[in-house]
Amino acid sequence: ALLSAAPLRAAPAQDLTPWLQQLSSTDPAQREQAATELGRRGAEAAVAVAPLVAALGDADAYVRGAAAVALGRIGPVAVPALTQALDAGPDPQRVGAATALGRLGPDAAPARPALQRHLQDPLPGVRLGAAVALGELGPAGRPAVPALTDALADRDESVRQAAARSLARLLPDDPSRPPDLARVVATLDRLVPVLLAEHRVPGLAVALLQDRQLVWSRGYGLREAGGAAPVTPDTVFEAASMSKPLLALLAMQRVDEGLLDLDRPLPPGPVRPLPDLPEGRAVTARMLLAHTAGYPNWRPGGEEAEGPLPLLHPPGARFTYSGEGIGLLQQALEQQAGEPLQALAQRRLFGPLGMGHSGFVWTPALGAAQATGHDGDGRPLPPGRYRHAHAAYTLHTSVRDYAQLLAGVLQAVEGRSPLLSPAAARALLQPQVTLSDRAPIGRPGAARGQTVHWGLGWSLNTTAQGLIAHHSGINRTGYCGFSQFSPGRGTGLVILTNGAQGAELWARLVSAVGDF
Repeated sequence: ALLSAAPLRAAPAQDLTPWLQQLSSTDPAQREQAATELGRRGAEAAVAVAPLVAALGDADAYVRGAAAVALGRIGPVAVPALTQALDAGPDPQRVGAATALGRLGPDAAPARPALQRHLQDPLPGVRLGAAVALGELGPAGRPAVPALTDALADRDESVRQAAARSLARLLPDDPSRPPDLARVVATLDRLVPVLLAEHRVPGLAVALLQDRQLVWSRGYGLREAGGAAPVTPDTVFEAASMSKPLLALLAMQRVDEGLLDLDRPLPPGPVRPLPDLPEGRAVTARMLLAHTAGYPNWRPGGEEAEGPLPLLHPPGARFTYSGEGIGLLQQALEQQAGEPLQALAQRRLFGPLGMGHSGFVWTPALGAAQATGHDGDGRPLPPGRYRHAHAAYTLHTSVRDYAQLLAGVLQAVEGRSPLLSPAAARALLQPQVTLSDRAPIGRPGAARGQTVHWGLGWSLNTTAQGLIAHHSGINRTGYCGFSQFSPGRGTGLVILTNGAQGAELWARLVSAVGDF
């Protein structure tokens, strides 16, 4: 609001000595008034630059604010002193200097290198002020675009938002423009090593899709802390909850074949009976895929305990994320298909899509390529080595394999894949329920989420450039991952990590690279 405020009308020329003296008053209200009056003189008050810069470090926040406003109105003559204060002043003064440079707009262009450096400042307030000021420079700020792009992954949300706004001013979004692969790769190469160290995550793999196909993948860091084996695009990770969309694909294949009706009541399973339901209410495959069936995420004691499964609300009443519901649908599909999930997925997904490093059940072959999971301090954890396939969390996969899966969905939407019919692929991405209590994924520009829905297997964000589907995953064995794709733009991204703090890491990366 301060940046957009109209300048005050200049007052008649007069002796500024009383106001300069009042800047040293013991009364903060008097000091604030003096700074305000000096600002009203605009360039005429150039003689006041030094004392006003000193006032940026005043103990009173109102005085500091008035001094920043005044320096912005005095004009370019204040830039050298503000740049020096930004580099070498005490902390409050440095924050104020960044703010004042932002108020100067294009006149602060000579300070651009310093502002760009201070996007890495230890103080969030300085980073925030620098991000805002660079956007106010106009065309002169464009050399700072790479640094501002990195700031989209800043650990402070306010800095990330300021960087996104500044980038939008310097490089207005064009949703029709394809992503710049070289720029995104350069951003990842700069940010990933820094974020791995900051979050104590030993390794990470990334894959990017463009034009509905895998176009780039890379591994960073190590498969195990202290080890020598590097992460590669074929390194195997636990995908955790990113397992769930695969069950949705298998279900929609059966819909395509006329073997499954999403809205018919789910039959009782041979192993686990369904819990008692309210009279006249039934659970359907659509509800289970959209997480509206009413079951908890896991029954008391965990799903392996085989204890009673409570119903939290009537089926279809509202969204409740549920791994148990995915397990019930898995059971129904296995019963109908006459084969277990691993065999079904191998025949219908892994084999046709060339996913040679994927499986719902751990095998020695997968283990030989697997990264070790780590706790929040970066210490290795015992592997899961799941003996029983569960569609909610036991998928082992690589970024290259998972990207091939997303490419299959993107191509199916266009009618270019035997994986699914276009109608079935688009049905997966139709909002089923609105999630008012979940925030959209933080992406910059036109990819910034507006509303959150759940479709059939994926969470959906509406954005100014179209729908973006995504799913994340966290397993207590020390793995975190994220995937997203844009059916309209044909782009996608997969991130898999082997650290318990990987969720914050991938969120910071996505806030920088946006829709890819």
